[in-house]
Amino acid sequence: MADAAKAITGDALAGCGIALGFITFAMLVASAVVPEALHPVMDRAGRGIVGAAAVGILVVGLLYGCVAAVARLALGAFYAGLGSKSRQLRDTLIVRGHASPAPYAPASASALVLGSFMLFAVLVCVILAAEHRGRLGDEMHRAEFTVWAVWAGVFAVVTACCAAAGWMFSVLNRRWQAGVGSSLPKGVLGDRGPSVWVTTRAQRRAQRRSWRPLDWSAWVGRLLVGGGGGVVFLGVYLRQPGLYADRITYSDNTERVVDGATVVGGALFVLGMLVVTGAGVLAFRQTIRALRRASTDPMRVSDDDRRRIRAATRTLSSTASAALVWWTVCTVSVIGWWFANHVHMPADGTAAAIPLPVSASFLIGWGVIGLLLVAARVALEAVGPVVRNRFGYDVASVPDDREYPDLAQFGQ
Repeated sequence: MADAAKAITGDALAGCGIALGFITFAMLVASAVVPEALHPVMDRAGRGIVGAAAVGILVVGLLYGCVAAVARLALGAFYAGLGSKSRQLRDTLIVRGHASPAPYAPASASALVLGSFMLFAVLVCVILAAEHRGRLGDEMHRAEFTVWAVWAGVFAVVTACCAAAGWMFSVLNRRWQAGVGSSLPKGVLGDRGPSVWVTTRAQRRAQRRSWRPLDWSAWVGRLLVGGGGGVVFLGVYLRQPGLYADRITYSDNTERVVDGATVVGGALFVLGMLVVTGAGVLAFRQTIRALRRASTDPMRVSDDDRRRIRAATRTLSSTASAALVWWTVCTVSVIGWWFANHVHMPADGTAAAIPLPVSASFLIGWGVIGLLLVAARVALEAVGPVVRNRFGYDVASVPDDREYPDLAQFGQ
């Protein structure tokens, strides 16, 4: 359950980050194709989504640190119940890696990051309050000074609480090492993650010779995503090579070429995302079918089925993660759009907002989909060890041609 909660929170955090990057990417493409008259509306909606994604990253990031600490504590408690020479301990170390000697470190990091943001907010509030301090005789300035002074006090209290939490977590780490950590089997504590195969360039070329069309499709999709995104940012760079640089104008033919290349890059990016998504869905279906054949009639299992079954844990989990990540992206976008329609900021000026027609039934259905994805993620985390124990497990591979050129497996 701790692993499932950590995975779900991590997917939500990744979704907020992708929403932040995706809306930025979409606004860059739109700046080249959307008429000038619609730019204020587009900017207003974009700021709403960016704000929602930023708040989501801060809140979910704080939650992720706490959940990651719980997962580390659970892993340490699990290792404490295993024998020092049991095969289960060796296999678990391969799949899950070391138990951290500082299980509360993620929660401490989250508290310190939040405290840093709050300290920055204190400085901003103090500066704003200082602007009105010299004119306290005026009622309006006195009211503004009071508001900013109160907020500075609130943020200062939160900053102090975050600092105290960071110190408390460091004390808890020492107590955990003296208690549970000292009772763990030898070699369990450390900072190494799950074992990985370190592959050389020659090994990866040999592996690609056995790729199926689906594997090549996923590779081409990732290539299109990277190439399309690069073309878009190149077009933006040609227009404005710096955040505060003046916008560069070219001749009419060059302008059309830059705009066309930006649009083509955006289209390649979207096409690559569709190809990667389609390849992931097909891989998920083929893995499910291979598992069913292996369960009903093991004699019908092919070599390709065995390859998919041994990677089933990663395939199923990554598919559920991808679905939950994109659900989060859509949710953050809708929340940001709603914020842009209902809250008017000074930067919006007189820009009108495009209403988002969302009914209550749609929101209920969307929430049910999210709950189903969360339930699927929990179920897959629970069934993962069963699949590994029955059908085997393929250690993940990591390319590295410099640091470990002759080491077949790192982390054993």
